[in-house]
Amino acid sequence: MADDARFTFTKILVDDLEAEAAFYSTVLGLVEKHRVAGGEGTGAYSQSIMCCADSDEPSLLLLKLLHREAPTPGEAVLGFAVADVDEVVRATETAGGSVSSGPRSLPQHGLRIAHVKDPEGHLLELVQRL
Repeated sequence: MADDARFTFTKILVDDLEAEAAFYSTVLGLVEKHRVAGGEGTGAYSQSIMCCADSDEPSLLLLKLLHREAPTPGEAVLGFAVADVDEVVRATETAGGSVSSGPRSLPQHGLRIAHVKDPEGHLLELVQRL
């Protein structure tokens, strides 16, 4: 399983999505390739998917929770592309981690995702292409 996993992106929670996207574009030359919105209630969000200018691979995702303030800067969501989200969720629990939100399919995006925490509580987003 470890051979299938690879680090793919970093996601940070922001208060001002427009200002942050402009900052990363201006300062580091990242380009917003996609803007995604979804969720409901306190889970509603808007997300900017930033990529290097010469790539379509996401490198930084900026997440604005629409009905909650962003936490104090310093924590990130680590994103990993995996071959089988369900298998990695089971392995997370076996290794002392926990599941924040179990596997779910997002057919409109061609993905299956889950959110897990490592033993210290750092959040990981697992992404499987369908």
